Amino acid sequence: MLSQRTFFSYVVIVHLVGAIVCILLGLNSCSSDYPALDNTQPTPPPSSTPAKPDTTGKNCPCPTPGSSTTVTPVSSTTAAPVQPSQSDTLTVPPPNFSPNGGIFYMSTEVKLTADSLPPQAVIEYSTNDGETWQTGTQMVLSTGGTILSRIRAGTKLSHTRSASFALYFKRMLIIGNSIMYHPPSEQLGWFNSNGMAASAPERDFVHLLTARLKTLYPALETSLQLYPGLNFEGKFGTPGYTLDEFNQPLTDFKPDLIIVRIGENIDDTQAASRNLESNFRQLLDRLASYNQPVRIVCTTSVWYKPNFDAIVRKVTAEKGHTLVDLSSILGQAQCFASQYQNPGVAAHPNDLGMFYIADKIWQKIQ
Repeated sequence: MLSQRTFFSYVVIVHLVGAIVCILLGLNSCSSDYPALDNTQPTPPPSSTPAKPDTTGKNCPCPTPGSSTTVTPVSSTTAAPVQPSQSDTLTVPPPNFSPNGGIFYMSTEVKLTADSLPPQAVIEYSTNDGETWQTGTQMVLSTGGTILSRIRAGTKLSHTRSASFALYFKRMLIIGNSIMYHPPSEQLGWFNSNGMAASAPERDFVHLLTARLKTLYPALETSLQLYPGLNFEGKFGTPGYTLDEFNQPLTDFKPDLIIVRIGENIDDTQAASRNLESNFRQLLDRLASYNQPVRIVCTTSVWYKPNFDAIVRKVTAEKGHTLVDLSSILGQAQCFASQYQNPGVAAHPNDLGMFYIADKIWQKIQ
């Protein structure tokens, strides 16, 4: 069971103007949100024999640092129309995009216009590579990627046209635990002020992710706020706990990107008895309910928390938010900080593990 002593409260705002500057606005108290000494390693599934941890690094799921940090510029030129698979086609040009692809602020409106629209025909677009289509002449960008357009009249389809979009964000809120930030503790042998077990601030997942966001739109001043999720991890489903603690960062900071990166301090054995599913659903509803367009990204745990992870996957999909599955890091000893004598600190991701977390999140939000 993870320690549930009172965590510190703090607010960190990072302004990126050529470099990342972290300003700690508040730090009232400190405690350890790391596992108890008798349970420092992820517990393997009782029904199967876990694979021996790979200590060579050959099978590490973590990408090599620097391997995916480059942002490919998004072309503002749409691709050539694609012939539909149906033989019964419309001989009209597919709809045009305005804007015609590129890098834009999230919630930007994209309009679709047709040079010629046959009687009773409709304009359609797809955001999932043609798996499903929606009818409409405009949409609001909530994710990056390629959008397809076409015209449909009954069973007849036009060629398709595509345009690629990437999004940037102005205000990112990260809800996390000591993997996000932990102050120095001589008792633990931890002397940094950043994500626990990262060798330097610029090597924890918060700074790595923020630096990548900067590459999307270098001219923008991006703000970052960190908020501790330890109260939710330790007190969800208990009398007296309320989600009102999140009201102030939501209404004052007005984030347009929220990363929910928690789970390690949740007692997985109490997920059912304390109704974690309902409480996590209420948390996501609260984060999305303050009348501000927002992208919400949720991650699974980097420790073995099967009940928590299953609930995160289910509720995140149910609410239509973005899921980042971190399960491939489980059991990968080379991604954790075994160099620390304190087993609680050693159970945290090291630089390689931090890079893995940042990279997985980045793949979903760019």
